Amino acid sequence: MDTNVASLILSATKPDGKLAQYLAQHGMEIVPVVEDEGNVDRYIVSDRLVAERRTSSTFLRGIMDKTLFTSAVFLHEHWELPILIIEGEVYNYYAGFSPQAIRGALTSMVIEYGLNVLHSAGLEETAEILGMLAKQEQTGIPEISMVPKRKADDLPDLQRRVIEMLPGSGRVLGKALLRHFGSVRAVMEASEDELRAVKGIGAKTARGIRSVCHSSYEAIDSEQEMEDAIEHSPRLLFHHPVQLLARQHYIFSDERERHIVDLVFLDEENREIVLVELKRGRLSREHEQQLQRYLDHAGESPLVTEHLRAGFALAGMLASLDETTYRPRNRAIHVAHVNRGKAIRAFAERNAP
Repeated sequence: MDTNVASLILSATKPDGKLAQYLAQHGMEIVPVVEDEGNVDRYIVSDRLVAERRTSSTFLRGIMDKTLFTSAVFLHEHWELPILIIEGEVYNYYAGFSPQAIRGALTSMVIEYGLNVLHSAGLEETAEILGMLAKQEQTGIPEISMVPKRKADDLPDLQRRVIEMLPGSGRVLGKALLRHFGSVRAVMEASEDELRAVKGIGAKTARGIRSVCHSSYEAIDSEQEMEDAIEHSPRLLFHHPVQLLARQHYIFSDERERHIVDLVFLDEENREIVLVELKRGRLSREHEQQLQRYLDHAGESPLVTEHLRAGFALAGMLASLDETTYRPRNRAIHVAHVNRGKAIRAFAERNAP
């Protein structure tokens, strides 16, 4: 597989099927799920995301026996992000089936039932889709640059594009800088005074270019890096010693829905076991509701239950790199602001050679 699925997990209604076994052979953990929906091929990625796989034959059969639509209702009612993966070419599978009926069923999945419909050519591509869904949902989605990109026509075009991205630059100044200094490297190494010698570049632009080219890269680029920093320095969240019990801790509900808790801490001083949900942006009511679901099902975790039986209380914490004025409605949920500078230093210390 192109996607590395090791350390990822899926709950499957057909754990012994070819697709589930293919994923397991590539390192993904497959958890069996008992469904009362009949002969469905369903993969639960998280408490909000599920994917149902239908081959060309099972998709068309589902139109005829109406199970496609009853299943769509079930998915829509139980998951925030329901996905239908159609494997194979449905229009060529059975020539006697009306193309209009197929198109109607496909569009109704989106409009009437709120499903996201994806298509795959075969089993291996379906596995790649599920692997990518699990990776992005369980470990986070890398940031996507909003700057439109095109393939460079040649080396000079690529050089211009690099310089055009500098503060205060653009197509005109980018060309002027390259003409003046002769290379990308020379532009990057130029002093502020040397930059100001180029027509159109003032003190502010020169200072900005110099800062970008010579400042160390310091950032927290993902929630996983936030976890790394907090694991190295729990004082980013707590003012007293605590013990980290787990990262990316799985909690299953009675219905075998899976909840993934970012961090679980044992707070001996306050006699609490704290479930931590990390966010890099502004906190919202939706984030509180997400953490509340984790708290509601925490008793299904043997790790948490062990400490609850020992007399510890259960608490939740929403933590973000952004300062926030959000106040949770649930008194058992606290809000913490993670100092960005301290988190960056902690992450750097953790990864220092």
